[in-house]
Amino acid sequence: MSDLSYTERAQFLAAVQGMGEGDEIPEACFRLVYEMESETAAPWAQSDPFAAERYLAARGATPKNAAANAAEFEVSMRALYALATGRPAQSFQDIADWIEQNVDSAQ
Repeated sequence: MSDLSYTERAQFLAAVQGMGEGDEIPEACFRLVYEMESETAAPWAQSDPFAAERYLAARGATPKNAAANAAEFEVSMRALYALATGRPAQSFQDIADWIEQNVDSAQ
């Protein structure tokens, strides 16, 4: 955790984005957004709390693995989606569609 606010940390990362070596600035950006997403409930948390678990199971994860990894997967994908699109996901379907268009189609 940092003593700086999310806004101050984002402003710092924006100011130094050209100074980093390798992936250190993109990784710091991801960690910041991941931290923000992990502290905020997903908009679908009440209406569809098992969306990520179902998604992982549909993609071949065992029920045990889907349950064990769903929370981490959801927060990570919410962070990636937010970084990639510039806005937070409003539904888990937003994330599923983004994965289909940007990850699955690239394979």
